[in-house]
Amino acid sequence: MTIEEEVKEYFKNSKPTHDFSHVQRVYTLCMKIGKKEKADLEVLKLAALLHDIGRIKGDEDHEIHSAEIAEKIMDNHGIDEKTKRNVIHCIKTHRYRNDAKPETLEARILYDADKLDAIGAIGICRAYSFGGENGQKLYRKENFSEREIEISRKLDHTKHTPVIEYRAKLSKIKDKIMTEEGRKIAEERDRFMKNFFRRLEKEINDGL
Repeated sequence: MTIEEEVKEYFKNSKPTHDFSHVQRVYTLCMKIGKKEKADLEVLKLAALLHDIGRIKGDEDHEIHSAEIAEKIMDNHGIDEKTKRNVIHCIKTHRYRNDAKPETLEARILYDADKLDAIGAIGICRAYSFGGENGQKLYRKENFSEREIEISRKLDHTKHTPVIEYRAKLSKIKDKIMTEEGRKIAEERDRFMKNFFRRLEKEINDGL
């Protein structure tokens, strides 16, 4: 069984927001950015495939669980120590809400690819899918006008909406992207989201 086939098994019962298709999209983005940035593609392939594997144990601290599981899988497949160390660093530092900083080019690319999959059209799809998974309202009218919106690590799902997710998190991702190629992709995806939520607010106001 290949590493990819093994990873796929871990996502058999995953929710749409973090299923194997997310892994595939992050993998594709890593390859696209990695080729432009002249990164170690072998490290990136492994990091992309393994970065979320720990979600089988839950979302909390999933990067730590992912690194632990990834190390065992790489050991079983005979991955050399240098590659393994870089992959584990990538995984441990890919999370948005995490104080650990990506120190290698490959870690910065994985970070960017994972964040890029949270914005644009797919990002909006995932935000609303997450909302549906957690019984959130589509919006609250005040979400569009509130001055300050923050997201705590432990979400209050009774009040959270995809509009809050956009304003407090997704709209800020563009400015956190670390690679030149990643920033180009982020600019275009960010414009799409701005237009979408402006249109959403207009349609809501027109209907009231």
